[in-house]
Amino acid sequence: MTYFEPALPLLLLFGAVGLFRVWRRSIKGSRPWLLTISVIGIWLLSTNGVAYLCSLPLEIWYRDNPLPAESAEAIVILSGTVHSPLPNRPYAFAAQNTYERLQHGIWLYKNWNSLPILVCGGGWSNEPFSSTMKHVLETEGVPSELVWVESLSRSTHENAVYGSKILHKHGVSHIALVVEASSMPRAAASFRKLGINVVPAPFRFNELHRNLMDVLPGWQALATNGETIHELAGLAWYRLRGWI
Repeated sequence: MTYFEPALPLLLLFGAVGLFRVWRRSIKGSRPWLLTISVIGIWLLSTNGVAYLCSLPLEIWYRDNPLPAESAEAIVILSGTVHSPLPNRPYAFAAQNTYERLQHGIWLYKNWNSLPILVCGGGWSNEPFSSTMKHVLETEGVPSELVWVESLSRSTHENAVYGSKILHKHGVSHIALVVEASSMPRAAASFRKLGINVVPAPFRFNELHRNLMDVLPGWQALATNGETIHELAGLAWYRLRGWI
């Protein structure tokens, strides 16, 4: 929690009070419907309960057991964001989404099966995202020879296109795929489209708190709903392009 997080529910409360006053002064035929839809819409999109319901169609297909349901021949981790070097920070480092994926893959390697790990991600800078990911794996004790690097892709579709070539080169057709639960449908379908059998290894499921926190507005729920919209739009676009 940051010091700014209470600002959202407070501002929405002010908006609700202002909306109530406008409604009291309005007359039939000139009700503030647009303002009402705006305030209520922001409130709903910023609640964990709505975020959970919206993400359910993406996540309901997967078990929340961290151990994959089947065996595999390799672990595949797709990149999220990697921060590029800067003049005052001359090194790249994995952003939170990429780091979480790496940590889940490392956990599988150490607690499930010590399989080769393919990291996928080219990125937009001179140093591929996958190079930074490989460095993290090596510092966590994964032998360098067990880390395969795909360094050309810039999207989930390209992760599958270029990643599948490396997998086929190593004779691998059965993988444990590591991404967030909401990202799994599009990522898994992309690899399956190219003849790779996928054992989902999802993490970070959206869950209900079953308390007041599910109805109070918060920044995290807004971010979660943004990710859900991104994945739903991505699924539609990938189907339209024939990539899944």
